[in-house]
Amino acid sequence: MAKWKQKLLSLGGRVNLIKFVLNSIPIYFFSVSRVPNKVLDKLVRIKRQFLWGGGMEQKKIAWVKWESVCLPKEKGGMGIRDLRKFNYALLEKWRWNLFHNQGDLWARLLISKYGGWRTLDGERRGSSESAWWKDINRIAHSGEDGSWLDKGIKWTVGCGAKAKFWEDGVSLRLKYPTLYSMSYQQHVIQQMGRFTTAGWEWDFQWRRQLFDDEIDMAAKFLEE
Repeated sequence: MAKWKQKLLSLGGRVNLIKFVLNSIPIYFFSVSRVPNKVLDKLVRIKRQFLWGGGMEQKKIAWVKWESVCLPKEKGGMGIRDLRKFNYALLEKWRWNLFHNQGDLWARLLISKYGGWRTLDGERRGSSESAWWKDINRIAHSGEDGSWLDKGIKWTVGCGAKAKFWEDGVSLRLKYPTLYSMSYQQHVIQQMGRFTTAGWEWDFQWRRQLFDDEIDMAAKFLEE
């Protein structure tokens, strides 16, 4: 960030230095923890001042707002990464890898310790989690910030070995809490029935016989 580099480098050279050096230095820390906003703001300030030729003591006019600078080139930006989104994307990548590599040793360890990727979609747990897992959990439940990955996911039931019948997709557990509490089969779809020569057949098992009003509820439930 020396001032002589600002003078000897063109605007394109400063952009490349920011993209391929400054954005790469903190990549390890960005992938294991949620970076505080103050740190992100300071990093952005350093990059912005270097880009427009300023320094820590001298400020230059920023001719383009930073949000536009971070846009892809095809959208009129310079292709410099938005550090906050980059940080969230790296942490969400752990969630994605955990979902797709559940048989790996590291994934089995996380499943045994925290419950795996499903706990990131459910309710928050206690304070015994590591700071790294809490950061991933916080982003998964942070509303707008945690919705990028969820918006890009489409469920394919397949053989039903991964999708939970009562909880995934439209939550039948919340819509029919009485039936859920009476069900013996609070498991994945694969365990809720069987394939026969005629095709798939549901096999619901209840803890007791249903009352009259519950039978009407179960009939509406089966229609869905």
